[in-house]
Amino acid sequence: MYYSILVSQVDKIGKDENEKIKNYLKSSSNVLILPWAFAKEMTSEEFEKNYFNIKGEKYRRYIEFLCKFGIQKENIIYANCYKETRDEIIDKIKNSDILLLPGGNPDMFFNKVVYDTEILYSIKNYKGDIIGESAGAVLHFRKYFLTIENSYKKCLEYCNGFGIIDDDFVVDVHTINKENYINRLKNIGKEMKKNIYAITDSEAIIYNRKSKKIEYNCAINLPKSADI
Repeated sequence: MYYSILVSQVDKIGKDENEKIKNYLKSSSNVLILPWAFAKEMTSEEFEKNYFNIKGEKYRRYIEFLCKFGIQKENIIYANCYKETRDEIIDKIKNSDILLLPGGNPDMFFNKVVYDTEILYSIKNYKGDIIGESAGAVLHFRKYFLTIENSYKKCLEYCNGFGIIDDDFVVDVHTINKENYINRLKNIGKEMKKNIYAITDSEAIIYNRKSKKIEYNCAINLPKSADI
């Protein structure tokens, strides 16, 4: 409990990383997926029919990822932010052991949680495990950044997140392990005065929110004082 598992892409995590994650997740857990990082607004019907159809690829992708850890399919549910009330969603959160925050558009995800459903408090103070993928990973932080490559606006962005983690580090997702890209991350770290853990698509970080310690890291560690 109280663990945050931060990844770039659930279906590309390395074998060793998946084995490590398995040690932190109970197979008997009830999982709630909040798949709200879609690119543009839609209706409730479009959300369930096109975006997160239970017979569709996106839904299947997360089910297959969770089932790797022995979690039963019948214990995995999701919330529709267009159809369900705030109280209904909060009740689902309270009855879950794991939250899965998927990737996509972090601006939309932030607006859905903070303004449209007003469930930020429940997420920020969640006592179970949280899996954050891509947008769901960077939104863990009180302040986060997006590189040009990760930004929907195609520019370097500094943004407000959920504040689930407020520590002396932030993460970069979908990291390109090349000198020019890494040097840009070092500059960002100096500007934010934060250490950066750069997560490629195959890597993961496991953070204990209670002890405020990183218990597992295979990402690139860039201290804020790193030379360029």
